[in-house]
Amino acid sequence: MGKMKFYAIKTPALQKIVTSWTECEALTHGVKACQFKSFPTRESAEEWLSGISKVHADGLRIYVDGSFSPDFDRAGWAFIAVEDGKEIATESGVTDLPAESRNIDGELTASLHAMAWLKRMGKTGVICHDYEGIARWAKGDWKANKPISKRYVLEARKYPGMKFEKVPAHSGVKWNEAVDERAKAAIVRAKKELAIAKQNLSALPPLEIEKPEKKSATKIAAEGTQLDLFG
Repeated sequence: MGKMKFYAIKTPALQKIVTSWTECEALTHGVKACQFKSFPTRESAEEWLSGISKVHADGLRIYVDGSFSPDFDRAGWAFIAVEDGKEIATESGVTDLPAESRNIDGELTASLHAMAWLKRMGKTGVICHDYEGIARWAKGDWKANKPISKRYVLEARKYPGMKFEKVPAHSGVKWNEAVDERAKAAIVRAKKELAIAKQNLSALPPLEIEKPEKKSATKIAAEGTQLDLFG
């Protein structure tokens, strides 16, 4: 007899764990927007359903977050690397392109910057996030449909084996709250820089364009004769 499997099922109307493929197929066949996956333990199936991975609190953890402001077309992003409870690195900025999905663009961008930092530093760690899609798309649990998620999936493939942990949003988790503030601050900073750039541009004197000299037929003929003489 084979080992027992636990089938986690998630649909718009149902979240359930069953222990047989027959029951799983009956609940999922023909159902739109349905996801299901088998696991060796009930605990891992429950983690998949909740989107929360249980990891050890020590070691290197990188908190990521994104932000969006309706009066600015780019999303803000930030990450804070924390090792044994102490901040060891941080980066923040705004997205290169206008946001397609508001703060989600920032969330995904922050995750990619965190992955790149880990690789650059030669370190391994856990990416802590409050937006579920960060882990779902990277692991292949969700299908990427929009351009931003497709780009994320493509880039995330460059960093295999990443570990993720979902943390509750706006619930007093110290570093998650801190990275949220830095993503917001990145937008404020970018808006100020843009305003200064526009102000400097408006202060420049108007560009003077030299108009070509109008030449008479006589002058053109004379120049032509001169060129022939030196030809």
